Amino acid sequence: MRHLTAEGLAEFLSHHPRTKVLDVRSAYEREAGHMPGDHHVPWFTSDWVPDPAFLGQAHQGIGPDDYVLVISRSGHRSHDASTLLETAGFKHVYNVLGGYEDIREARHAVSRRPAPGCFSKIGGPSNEQY
Repeated sequence: MRHLTAEGLAEFLSHHPRTKVLDVRSAYEREAGHMPGDHHVPWFTSDWVPDPAFLGQAHQGIGPDDYVLVISRSGHRSHDASTLLETAGFKHVYNVLGGYEDIREARHAVSRRPAPGCFSKIGGPSNEQY
């Protein structure tokens, strides 16, 4: 399995601009923000058990040849989802280590640096662009 840090996200996206983002967090967790254009397929059901329909729902928004970034809140669920996607034949799956928490932290750190727009593909609670 391949992993990607939040700090390496902007560079990765600059090399792979057609990358699909699969957000496996709950709808409640997404209220804290999400990446614009992402595909939302929760890993867990409302009873907090892995959703047996996950793979079928993921197939609706991404294909086996797409580059896919999988994000969760802190990186644990995305690891499990990435493993399942790879087992199902997806070829370019990247688990984002640290999840959305690290993405938000990295975005704020970068936004204080002189290089504007470094994380322009990441939206916060109101889809603001950095």
